Amino acid sequence: MIDLLFGVGIEEIEKITGENQITIKEWKEGTKQIPEPALRLLKLFLSGDASALLGDEWNGYRFSNGLIFVPEWRNGFAPHEIRAFFWKCQQVSSLKSEIELLKTELERRNKEIDALEIKADFYKRQVVLESRFGMILERSFS
Repeated sequence: MIDLLFGVGIEEIEKITGENQITIKEWKEGTKQIPEPALRLLKLFLSGDASALLGDEWNGYRFSNGLIFVPEWRNGFAPHEIRAFFWKCQQVSSLKSEIELLKTELERRNKEIDALEIKADFYKRQVVLESRFGMILERSFS
């Protein structure tokens, strides 16, 4: 893991780990082993590897320039975009509920229209029958 420290200044490592410069020099020389927590922190800060700190489920996720990059997406996400995902999920949930209500209302109205069409057909047949009956009566009494 000394490769991780290659090309990185002692001051930068000191800022990341909070360790003193003597210990960092020993790490770089290989005379002292880097503690696991410091190693994970350095991996996160220097390579952006999120799995170093958060676990294997985060393999492929990395931080760079204040953005988080996910394996399935080419562009990184800023914090405000991640917050927006929460609100988008809420909006989607709300819209799904509204769609269900609208589907129920549409189904109710379609049933109402079907019932009205049945009544209209009945009255149309009644009018035809009554007009024929009226014509029969008129011919009979004329």
